[in-house]
Amino acid sequence: MGEILKKAKRIEKRLPENYSIYRNSITGTDNTTYALVRNSGTEKRLYVSGSGAQSFEGEAKSENIKLCPLTWENAQQLMDVFDWLVPSFPSSKPSFGFGDRTGLATPGHKRSLGEHDVFPIFAQQSIREMERTGRTPQDVMNTAVWGVFEEGYREGFAADADHLKTRESIEETAAVGFNMFTCDPSEHVTPEADSMSEVELEEALRKMERGKELLEKYSGRKFTASLPGHGYEFERIFRSNEVKKAIVKYFPAVKFAVDSFDWVSEARKGEFIFEVSVDETETPTTPLEHVFVAKELTERGVDLFSLAPRFVGDIEKGIDYIGDLDRFEEQLKAHAAIARSFGDYRLSLHSGSDKFSIYPYFAEYLGEKVHVKTAGTSYLEAIRLVAEKDPDLFRRIHEFALERFDEDRATYHVETDLSEVPGPGELSDEKLPDLFDRDDPRQVFHVTYGSVLNHRKGTEYVFRDEIKNLLKEYEERHYRLLESHLGHHLDLLTQG
Repeated sequence: MGEILKKAKRIEKRLPENYSIYRNSITGTDNTTYALVRNSGTEKRLYVSGSGAQSFEGEAKSENIKLCPLTWENAQQLMDVFDWLVPSFPSSKPSFGFGDRTGLATPGHKRSLGEHDVFPIFAQQSIREMERTGRTPQDVMNTAVWGVFEEGYREGFAADADHLKTRESIEETAAVGFNMFTCDPSEHVTPEADSMSEVELEEALRKMERGKELLEKYSGRKFTASLPGHGYEFERIFRSNEVKKAIVKYFPAVKFAVDSFDWVSEARKGEFIFEVSVDETETPTTPLEHVFVAKELTERGVDLFSLAPRFVGDIEKGIDYIGDLDRFEEQLKAHAAIARSFGDYRLSLHSGSDKFSIYPYFAEYLGEKVHVKTAGTSYLEAIRLVAEKDPDLFRRIHEFALERFDEDRATYHVETDLSEVPGPGELSDEKLPDLFDRDDPRQVFHVTYGSVLNHRKGTEYVFRDEIKNLLKEYEERHYRLLESHLGHHLDLLTQG
């Protein structure tokens, strides 16, 4: 700490008067010192002094000192110097995705790790989220890298291109260094199979490539799976009708996932990790359907890092699990045993924000073989800060979110009761942050994030810039909110 303090004082002497230093970022090589600095107007710059300064684009303060903007080009130069800024791969520990919809949350996410033995995915965003927040894959990577540098975090992180549905999206995210790819084959899942008659299933199967072959492969076959350390055995025989439903429901999705894996292999040209998500369907993934999907993927050469089934119960956005916990536990044990026995991959919980009541089950039955994704809950903490620090801005966002909610909820599975959401003028200033401790208001702000961040009048953003400026002004408070809230997630996920 003494050496860092000395370096900070040396840097301070060389900086303009209105700059401060993020001390955790101070690092260097034999001949160059690097640090993240910030001026009184909340603008951040990379400070570089020494011979390495010549490689960076920025404002020269002297022959070997530069203040450089936090551009992608400068981030890439810094990644060439420090390999801990390059996305890496999870080791034997749970992994946790920290989605960041503002581009300002990574330092708070890092702080939430605390002493938890968890591997973070700091750059995690779906193409849909990027469209709704007006961001690009390059921007998502860039802000994550600078956030990691700000905190001086050297333990490794991954970058997840989430919910990919096209080859073009795979190529776009691979080009900027994402190393985790989540295939979303939901458009190829046929949930209607669950309610089809025998005749309808037979007809659908007849039209499918390899339908008859797959039926013969699975019908009447017994599958067993075990969960080490828990004395749990899963044993079932595939009945003909169950096989037909599984094939009709999931086989087109399997084929799309195989194609996606091949596209990633071509685009990435190096190591990567691959997830398949079938969670965005109306009906739960049964254990036998899980067996079918897992076997068909692995037999076709797909190296699964994780698989996200559609779990029983309601996994709604931004609130705790809704459903029978005993039934969830029994189903999770079956899914965990299958994942261990048919590929030893992780089970992934999407929409993992605030699912506090089920985290202990994941900790108990999956241990290190769990992956959780969050995003909206970090955005909610940002808007909580707006409610704390600028009630007038918050009330404008609140009014707009209520106007947008009915349309925006169409792409989300939520059962929000608007009668439980007070209007913008019904609460005193000091009570506004309390809205984020209640399920229905949380969901209103959660599902309208894209409309709020992208709302414009002419060429001007109505809310986005004000939100970001407030988060920058009260940066430490923002980080503390994230540290506390996401830290609570990790407490429960790693307990025991």
